[in-house]
Amino acid sequence: MKRNKGYLLPMAIIFVLISTIMGMGILYLGGNENIAAVKRYHREKAFYIAEAGLNRAFALKKSNESWHPEANPISFGGGTFQVIESTQGDTVVFTSTGVYQNQTVVVSIDTYRSSGSGGGTGGSFGKGLFGSQSVTVYNNGWIDGYDSRLGSYGPSNHGPYGDTGSKGTITLYNNSHIYGTAMVEDGPSYLTLGNNATVTDSDLYHNFEEPFNNLPQVVVPSDLTSLPYPAQGDPRITGKYTLSSGNLTVGNNKVITISGGDFRFKSITLNNNSIMYITGNSRFYIESALTLSNNTRVIIQNNSIIIWYLGNQGTSFTPTLANNSVINNTSSTPGNLRIYIPSNANLTLANNALAFNGVIYAPNSNITLANNSQFFGGIVAKNLTVVNNASVHYDIALRDIDFPEDPGRGSGNPPGQRIISRWTKPDWVNRLQ
Repeated sequence: MKRNKGYLLPMAIIFVLISTIMGMGILYLGGNENIAAVKRYHREKAFYIAEAGLNRAFALKKSNESWHPEANPISFGGGTFQVIESTQGDTVVFTSTGVYQNQTVVVSIDTYRSSGSGGGTGGSFGKGLFGSQSVTVYNNGWIDGYDSRLGSYGPSNHGPYGDTGSKGTITLYNNSHIYGTAMVEDGPSYLTLGNNATVTDSDLYHNFEEPFNNLPQVVVPSDLTSLPYPAQGDPRITGKYTLSSGNLTVGNNKVITISGGDFRFKSITLNNNSIMYITGNSRFYIESALTLSNNTRVIIQNNSIIIWYLGNQGTSFTPTLANNSVINNTSSTPGNLRIYIPSNANLTLANNALAFNGVIYAPNSNITLANNSQFFGGIVAKNLTVVNNASVHYDIALRDIDFPEDPGRGSGNPPGQRIISRWTKPDWVNRLQ
């Protein structure tokens, strides 16, 4: 019995020692976590101070182009910010460094002046790609930007200009990318990134101004809706086709040429391997259906400007762009092909559809780019979907163009006014580490 009592003291000492070590460990971890939390808080404060500096700089520059940032830091919110600017032509980049309690965050904005006399604001296509309810990019889908004024898209003409916005949700699945700014209105829960999906930047509380806040509806011009249907033998349409009661049909392997003008069609059907050349400025009002079967091509030549209205408000419209179909704007200027969809339609650019250079405005419709398809220009839709391996290349030249028939024309910033084209800031994960 006495021998057993001899074990109690060492065991008690060991127990007290272990408890002390555990307690010290808990205190140490708790202290570290508290330090990390304070550090994160200070870094977030530094971010908002830096952002305040940018907002101030932009407002002052917008009201007075001769204004330049102060040489010394400015006190704000318990910390300081200092803004510097770099200028290249009409483009001014402001970079703001926010400091709070030894934490430093740097953010920047790119700004430019919209064109003066003869220029524009971009209207519906001036801010990038837009899906009012959603933008969804599936596996290996890709969104970026280029400038058609510098030539064709390619290694020396592309960059992080594929800005993409939605008042609803933006969702990127595995290995998909937005090489630009992803803009949502209501916070981080509305931007979802799958495995290895990335965005160059995010603006999680974006304020969508007009025309994106309430997308204007498309109104088909009355001079188009009142046109009679063209008849077989119309001198503006040559080649092998049939035309009856406004239904234009081109048979397999056949070719037609439309020289230009205003047309009202009930439907247009291009059967397998057929080709439609358009050689002059044209406006089409197509009431009920557009069908491009496998391997068909619509080829726009002579730098022609083509405007298509697909359906009308309150009507049903059926568009079909089958595998390997192509709408080829040979000028490579997206503004030369403009498609407006007043109706509720589901338009899919089919598998392997290539060389689509244009703009699509479809406030009531779902626009889908199917597997391996490519699109160059601008898209505004109700829901925008980019499927596996498809790509969209936004043309930043659209920022400076107002199309006369664009429903969003004139609702942006007036010509000559300074505009923010891009924010660059740490994402939430990096800011809160």
